[in-house]
Amino acid sequence: MNGEELNAYIDEAGDEGFKAGATQWFVLSSVVVPKSRDREVAKVINDIKQRLWGQVTIRPLHWVKLDHNKKRVVIQELNKHDFTIFAVAMEKQYLEREKFDSQYDRADRMRFRWAMYFYAARLLAERVCKYAERRRARVNLMFENRSSISYRDLHDYLTFMTLYPGPYGGPTIKPRVIKSVAAYNKQERKLLQVADACSGALKDALEINKYGNVEESYLMDLRNKFDRVGGRLWRYGLKLFPRDSLRVREEYPCYGWMAKI
Repeated sequence: MNGEELNAYIDEAGDEGFKAGATQWFVLSSVVVPKSRDREVAKVINDIKQRLWGQVTIRPLHWVKLDHNKKRVVIQELNKHDFTIFAVAMEKQYLEREKFDSQYDRADRMRFRWAMYFYAARLLAERVCKYAERRRARVNLMFENRSSISYRDLHDYLTFMTLYPGPYGGPTIKPRVIKSVAAYNKQERKLLQVADACSGALKDALEINKYGNVEESYLMDLRNKFDRVGGRLWRYGLKLFPRDSLRVREEYPCYGWMAKI
């Protein structure tokens, strides 16, 4: 390690339900910045609020509450700053409900209460940590606080991933790359509001409306901020689960953007 620290701010879009009316996808995204530049990048939230409302308010920015024109402003301001995006999108229709549905009856119900969120967090953390490894840095994982989540359990789960052999032999997260795991409210950490916007932009590109369309323009304008390895985005900066992007877009023509991003 070279002593560099990264802050990874993590927020979600969509829900984890399987009942009628639930979202098609559950999205978890992270905005990663060097700790030394955290405050500088976080100023973007004040710039956004100034443009949207003519003043900087204490109320947090929520992507889902913005109309199209306001979302365009958010994207324009975000593109003025340097940060790296990672995202995981869970295609719920193809998940095994007995593994991921929190309403499913199990003997070990409490241990699996947050199964979808925890697994998405694992997939996301694996990618953020690989990025940190390439920079020889350590990372602070900062989640948007949800009262229903035990972040102590999440910390223990991610720590276990540094010990448990992955599908290719070794652990999927190297020991000591994660420096801390914590949860904050959006008012406490402004970059959580940026993570909220990034998750929302991806969800808008994935959620199919009643006319069979999606809104991919916000995501496409952010595409250069996603982590890529050797020019490859899929499975690195952006991960779909359980199916890959080729199989997903073969089924749904409205996901043509997946071939262009």
